Amino acid sequence: MPQKSRAWDLALCLAWVGLIFLGMYYGRALGPWFRGERGFWAMLLLALAGACFAAWVVWRIRRLTPPERAGRGTGAALCLAGMGLLAWWQPLLIERTHLVLYGVLGILAWRAAGRWTSGASRLIWAGACCALVGLADEVAQYFHPQRVFDPRDILTNALSAWLAIAAVALLSLPRFHRG
Repeated sequence: MPQKSRAWDLALCLAWVGLIFLGMYYGRALGPWFRGERGFWAMLLLALAGACFAAWVVWRIRRLTPPERAGRGTGAALCLAGMGLLAWWQPLLIERTHLVLYGVLGILAWRAAGRWTSGASRLIWAGACCALVGLADEVAQYFHPQRVFDPRDILTNALSAWLAIAAVALLSLPRFHRG
């Protein structure tokens, strides 16, 4: 059964999509923030975002009962490891922002999809929406004179959204039992 979601879940999701497309349009202007001394601070902020998500996942796993920890906890830990591998796979710091941007989009899309559907279909719809946003982002970059189309980004966008969605779904409150 679909969960009642706060009315602003969809608005937050759409606003985040707008932020992603603003980043696409102004990407060249953002480039200097990811190089030199500023790049160190950008790397630090991205690492902090990843560490906060990892801490949340670990905190939620620790609160699961031992049988749940073996299944759902292991799955969430594997999602976290997958995010780490995706970050390692990115050759440039600015490309690592995709993990944060699309991870957050995945979580927001998953929350918004909870208004209309539940279970596996909720995961599929949220992930498919994020994959379509990532595809649209890259197609728009193909037509933008100062941007470059990169099919690896489509894969990175979709995977980071799916991994974040899976981790949050595995550790979501309706299934969460306090020990």
